[in-house]
Amino acid sequence: MSNRFRDLLRERHPNAQRWKAEGRGIVGTFCIYTPEEVLYAAGLIPVRVMGINEPPSRSDTHLQPFYCPLSRSCLDQALRGDYAYLDGLVTAYSCDTYRGIFQLWQRHAPLPYSYLLGMPSRVDLPEAHVLLVEEMAEWVTSLERAFQRPISPESLRQAIRTYNTNRALSRELYRLRQEEAPRLTGTEALEAILAGMVCPKEQHNALLELFLREVSDRLRPSSQLPRLMLVGSELDNPEIVGLIEAAGAMVVADDLCTGSRALWNDCPEGEADPLSSLASRYLNLIPCPTKYPIEGRYQHLLRLIEQFRVQGVVILQQMFCHPHELEYPYLQKVLRERQVPFVCIELDATYSAEEIQTQAEELIERID
Repeated sequence: MSNRFRDLLRERHPNAQRWKAEGRGIVGTFCIYTPEEVLYAAGLIPVRVMGINEPPSRSDTHLQPFYCPLSRSCLDQALRGDYAYLDGLVTAYSCDTYRGIFQLWQRHAPLPYSYLLGMPSRVDLPEAHVLLVEEMAEWVTSLERAFQRPISPESLRQAIRTYNTNRALSRELYRLRQEEAPRLTGTEALEAILAGMVCPKEQHNALLELFLREVSDRLRPSSQLPRLMLVGSELDNPEIVGLIEAAGAMVVADDLCTGSRALWNDCPEGEADPLSSLASRYLNLIPCPTKYPIEGRYQHLLRLIEQFRVQGVVILQQMFCHPHELEYPYLQKVLRERQVPFVCIELDATYSAEEIQTQAEELIERID
């Protein structure tokens, strides 16, 4: 079953082209703060634009040196035409780098539709909720006009239910990893979560239900390995998790944009205004370093460490990811105060498997 998730990731472009040929619009997204439920309610399939483990060949001529390798990779694929099948590109404002990539994509590889959704940075104020509802209402009007598809309150409620189901099933994967000897690896878990970002949610829900039954039927491993947690922004390559686990550990938890960060809170159901429900959910995500206040993030990390009995933390730092780089001293302080061993691995467009495994081994030795 895990091979099915791997295949969805590997074949995400041909799959999306096939769905488009069947009449489903395909819209690329960048960030977990993008309310995908709105796209789903319009009958569109949101697909996450992911980086690849190749040095960029075209994007460097358009970018300053301080752009992170992930953003370079995304733009490079756009310039090569890898995402030319997209009917649109939508992202919520998070970091300045992705806003720049969005604008460069518009200019040099234009798509039929593009939209930058305003997302407050200060997320705890009542005004933030009012603003986000207004922003989403304007976006809904824009989508309806561009795709000639009505987005009704009921279609939004149905989308919310589908996405809530998906998050609940995904959380069950994490619950299974709380076991003393987990029956699925961190690599398998990340593949399963990433696959849901490049296929229709109803399909992913069905696959998750099958996978959860399969994992529950597995025998428990006889040996227990050191328990690690990954912390960082995006990780689009499950092979990196495999390298860390091959060093002699089990990745049991994460706080990643492409991992669990967007899974912990559901969207309220039953409210009169579904856009208000969506605003409540997205303003109450576990905050990334682009949002304020940030204290809830550290409290969440400490809860994960306790609940998953984490013995060591691997910080995966995208080179030149300024929000996460600025956060690093505070994150170090939190982990040191709790006496949690950690290592920081910096990721570039390409990586050295040997170097990643060596750094993971050094962390494991400190745990032992």
